[in-house]
Amino acid sequence: MSRRDRFSAIALLVFALAVGLKAGTFPLGNLKSVGPGFFPLVLAALLGLLSLVLLISSLTSPEEKDPPRWPDRWTGVVSVLAALFAYGLLLKFLGFSLSTFLFSLALLKYGYPKEWVIPLGGALATTFFTLVVFRYWLGTPFPAGWVGF
Repeated sequence: MSRRDRFSAIALLVFALAVGLKAGTFPLGNLKSVGPGFFPLVLAALLGLLSLVLLISSLTSPEEKDPPRWPDRWTGVVSVLAALFAYGLLLKFLGFSLSTFLFSLALLKYGYPKEWVIPLGGALATTFFTLVVFRYWLGTPFPAGWVGF
C-alpha cells in the first residue's frame, strides 16, 4: 500500500484515541441503559481497530504505483453525485419504490458493469428491505409518485 494509507491510518488512529478519551469522560451506563458516552466510545474503538488493521497492512504490503490521474478517479465520484441528485429530483415524481430501485440499479451497475444479475438483485433487495423497514416497520410515509407505490 502507499504512504497515503499509512498517513491516513495514523491520523485516524489519533482521532479515534481523542474521541475515545473524550467519550470516556461521559457516563457509559450499561448494556440495558446506555449512557451518552457508550456509543461514541464503541465507535472510537471500532475506528481505532480498523485504523490499526490499515496501518499493519500498509506496513507489510509492497508499495503500489501512483493512483490514476484526474479523469479516471473522479468519474466515479461525479457519477455517484449525479445519481444522488437525480434521486432527490425524481423521488416525488416517481415515488419512493421506483426511485430507490433505479438509484440502486444505477450505482450497482456502475460497480458491476459487465453483469446484470447482481445489480438487478441488489436493487430489488435494497428496495424491498427499505420498504419493509421504513414503511411497514417504522411507519414512515413516502411519496407514492405517479406509479402509486
